[in-house]
Amino acid sequence: MSNVRNITVPWVPLDEFDWSFSRSGPLPWNLTVWSIIAVFTALPIWTTVELTFWVFYTFERWRGAYFYSVLGTTWGVTIHAVGFVLKFCVPEVSWVLSTVLSEIGWVAEVCGFSLVLWSRLHLVIPGHTKLLRWVLAMIIIDEFLIGVPTIVFQFLVSGPATHDKYVPHMEIMERVQIMWFSVQETVISGIYVWGTIQLLKLSLNKKAKTTMAFLIIVQVLVVLADVLVTVLDYLQYYTLKAVLHSFVYAFKLQVEFVVLNEFKHIAKGGITGGNGSLGIGSAGFSIFNNNNVALDMPKTSNCSPAHNNSGVTVVGSAQGSPSSRATGSDTPETHNEHAEQEPDALELQYLGRYGRAV
Repeated sequence: MSNVRNITVPWVPLDEFDWSFSRSGPLPWNLTVWSIIAVFTALPIWTTVELTFWVFYTFERWRGAYFYSVLGTTWGVTIHAVGFVLKFCVPEVSWVLSTVLSEIGWVAEVCGFSLVLWSRLHLVIPGHTKLLRWVLAMIIIDEFLIGVPTIVFQFLVSGPATHDKYVPHMEIMERVQIMWFSVQETVISGIYVWGTIQLLKLSLNKKAKTTMAFLIIVQVLVVLADVLVTVLDYLQYYTLKAVLHSFVYAFKLQVEFVVLNEFKHIAKGGITGGNGSLGIGSAGFSIFNNNNVALDMPKTSNCSPAHNNSGVTVVGSAQGSPSSRATGSDTPETHNEHAEQEPDALELQYLGRYGRAV
């Protein structure tokens, strides 16, 4: 027992615990507080392990914006959690190291998850190239405009020599950044919900309608998770917010895989209407048919996996053309002798890209 060291840790009752930026150094002892930290640190770390396996299992092609953003955000969750555990609970660790880890994880979480949302926006608004570019520009500009000052103030507050001087500035910056990035994610989710609603109006597939409505509810849950973190920050429960932050983003990533799986299910059944085209408002548009070819024409070529930038290999459904699905006709095409036919243009360019991974 000669290697055992006795460490004296001050005990603070829960109702007197200081969760704000004013407290510096390692956490005082309180069983409830340390239990909360243990639980909401272990959960995101386990989620990272689980989601890493799922990412490499689900994606046939390990590249693309969606693949890298999901993987980066997944590991950012763990890096952020580990950084704060070292800062709060391990006084022997340099404050520089713990702050570097926590800020790297924070950037990967916040910026990474916005890129996750952006990288699948084209599924519901595939014709709005300019809007997609504006959203990407917003993410990049916000990271430099808000993210960089936040990181600088975090280092100034974490340093023992500059802590007291910059605490008032950090309190303001923290509230600005948490609200700013929450609004950013809400805007991206709002665009996604808007595009999904347009598809709901046009779909004749009842299963697709149910699934798309479920995806809207999922996006609302993502927004509510941001509300929780924002409220804790404005109530000056900074330590609690910092611990829950990784868990919240781990939850969002779990939800993201729900979205991906639902897209794959929709792709197997199709979402097209009677004419196989999409339109918004009275003007309408045919955004999936760049060659002016009727979208409900069956394919005559051999069925083959479709690859795309998202990293998922797709096998088209064999349920016939959009017209036959919409009318309920099961009449086979006489000129196609294959058991499976290639997906129609709408499925291939829209939800077909997230079809069955092989």
